Amino acid sequence: MRLTLELIQQAPQSLNPASQRQLLLRGFKIPTIENLGGTMDAYECIDLSDNDLIKLANFPPLKRLRVLLLANNRISRLAEDCFDCLPNLTSVILTGNKLEKLVDLEPLTRLKTLERLSLLECPVTKVKHYRPYMIHKCSKTLRILDFNRIKDKERKASGLLFAGERGKRLLEEIAPPRVVGKDPQEPQEKVVKTGPSPEVIERIKRAIAEAETIEEVTRLERALKSGVLPDDLRAPDAAEAEAPAAEDGPEAAEAPEAEETKPMEVVKEGKEAEKAADEKAPEEKSKAREGAMDVDEEKEEKPAAAEPMAVDADSEEKKTAP
Repeated sequence: MRLTLELIQQAPQSLNPASQRQLLLRGFKIPTIENLGGTMDAYECIDLSDNDLIKLANFPPLKRLRVLLLANNRISRLAEDCFDCLPNLTSVILTGNKLEKLVDLEPLTRLKTLERLSLLECPVTKVKHYRPYMIHKCSKTLRILDFNRIKDKERKASGLLFAGERGKRLLEEIAPPRVVGKDPQEPQEKVVKTGPSPEVIERIKRAIAEAETIEEVTRLERALKSGVLPDDLRAPDAAEAEAPAAEDGPEAAEAPEAEETKPMEVVKEGKEAEKAADEKAPEEKSKAREGAMDVDEEKEEKPAAAEPMAVDADSEEKKTAP
């Protein structure tokens, strides 16, 4: 529901326990702040709790306003000039919102009259050094932070924590300043949105069919809608992709070395064979000569042995003749 003049006129009005005149705009699902100039600066307290506010901005000049109740919205950003038109604001309740970074609280630190601030149940309260940072950055008029009174010991400790060069580096670390001049929509335009591949869809559907619990089914259905493959389904592919790389890597690294060493080995083996052949050649020639001489001697010995046999045969024939 929009915050119109009719809604402001019809909204309930009352006196709070602090005797302040307040305007109750609670629970109307208001998305943005607008038309508050129609209040004619007649209220000291405005209750905008339980709405759908995302960004806090667009306040008209309201010098009489002292208390601003903004609990249980979806506020994640405060405009830099958010409170410039509210010079007498003393209490801001932002319990149950979505402020995440300390740098988002910078407009609150510029409130010179701020006395009470609540950021309970906001993610920013879990940031390291959140409370010392707020005590150090906010004006000394801040007395109660998150419904806890600020003690003098805390003020001294926060002053020592952020003192000197070391303190400046710590401030830059936990609350880096925003970069001015960059359009946040530029990276969104550069990102090319592509849908999931058919293989991813089939894999997720197969996992849904094999799921045993409802939690697995719901998780896989969300993955199917988003098109992002879950880690448990992506792990085997990564292992398979890494395994061949691990197997091929050593072989690919050793292959060039093997190819380089083969020619060298062949050359060495050829040279050694030539040397061995040169060394064996004289021996083989001498052996061949000795074999030829032996053969000649055997040929000469065989006829000499045959002649006495012939002589003996003739003598035997003469002896036997009558």
